[in-house]
Amino acid sequence: MDGDRPLISIIIPTFNRADHIGRCLDSVVAQSFEDCQVVVVDNASTDDTVSVAGGYAERMDLRVVVNELNHERSFSRNRGAEVAGGRYLLFLDSDDELTPGALERAAEFMAADPDCRFFFQLLRIVDESGVTVYRPKVGRGTMDRVLAEGNPLSCSGVYVERELFLRHRFDEDPGLVGSEDWHCWIGVAAEQLPRICPGDGAVLVVHPGRSSAVDPWRSAERRFACLTAGLLQDDAARRFLAPHLGLFRATQAHYVAVKAAGQSAFRISLVRFGRAIRHNPGLMFTRRTMHLFRLWLGGVLRVAGRTGKAESN
Repeated sequence: MDGDRPLISIIIPTFNRADHIGRCLDSVVAQSFEDCQVVVVDNASTDDTVSVAGGYAERMDLRVVVNELNHERSFSRNRGAEVAGGRYLLFLDSDDELTPGALERAAEFMAADPDCRFFFQLLRIVDESGVTVYRPKVGRGTMDRVLAEGNPLSCSGVYVERELFLRHRFDEDPGLVGSEDWHCWIGVAAEQLPRICPGDGAVLVVHPGRSSAVDPWRSAERRFACLTAGLLQDDAARRFLAPHLGLFRATQAHYVAVKAAGQSAFRISLVRFGRAIRHNPGLMFTRRTMHLFRLWLGGVLRVAGRTGKAESN
């Protein structure tokens, strides 16, 4: 601890997560590293979230901040950062959990490189029973290329020096919801490239109430338009993306193509896939493209099956 200042402030935005936030806070209590503060920012919940969170006050250095009105989660994360006292901020969603030893690994990483101001631990995505369903991977190449190709940082498990973060913050534009973390980390990375801390950091729990569980392709496309416009208006972010701007645009179009195919909008999917390949032909030979082809094939087979039944009748 630097005087009375904790090393890490854990920022937990929440809204109506009375059934989940206890597991999140339990994962913090279970950490072997204790030089941390927890800031829960409640977004005007209508359930018992504030009461559940407040019940942990005797088990940790806890501050609960309550928004008078309901805002987008970027507002809550920014507000948590403003009141936090730690040198580093760690963002953690209230339905996610820290893996055992995550904070200790992060502290050791900081101690080994005191000048490191921005880093992340890889997360693991699990279902409600705890079974791993996906492990996001970091792409190949330099970190500017990695961030152009996607957002392996997500939000939970990212550590950033408080003063560095406050110069960039999460954009509170409602049109960015779902990509506000990607937008923010590119802005921060334009000033300070992130590093990867070994070991798992957070566990993202997939459940029906999770806001990211459904992502209509139209919403994704509008969000990406907002993301790109915002970043390209910022001189530092534009220079950061410039070497990989084609890949950045291709990644977005490819994502929309996959989502559209999964939602049976096959014509849209084909057009967006063509756009992605024009921006970056290398995406033709990826696992996501193989998945997209399988979705298309499944659609063709379903149409053929319906046609065959109609003819037989």
